[in-house]
Formats: sequence, C-alpha cells, structure tokens
Amino acid sequence: MADITIHQAAEKAHQVELINLLIESHPHQLQGSEISTLASLMAKLSGDVCVFLQEEIVAQEAKA
Repeated sequence: MADITIHQAAEKAHQVELINLLIESHPHQLQGSEISTLASLMAKLSGDVCVFLQEEIVAQEAKA
C-alpha cells in the first residue's frame, strides 16, 4: 500500500496546482533556476500522487 494517505495525496495534488498557478501568474518574475527547482518539486509531488492512485486502483480491482 502507499506510504501516504488519501488526504496527503490530495494535499500534494493541491500543492502542484498552486505551483502551476504561481508559474502561470508570474512567468517573467522567476529565474531559470527557480523554475527548475519548482519543476523538480512538481515532479516529486505529482509522482507521489501517481503512485498512490495506481496502488489504490490495484487495491480496488483486487476487491472486485
């Protein structure tokens, strides 16, 4: 099973959304290194959510 809860997955997904909004709203105020750092953070957060969702799908399919 995933190392995170459904609530943690939702929070991580929300954080990805907020980072995207930040980049979209202020694209010219961010330096290249900042964008790279944010992209790495987004990859980590969204990867955690993806793993959680994939494990939930497998668990639900096993119950069916």
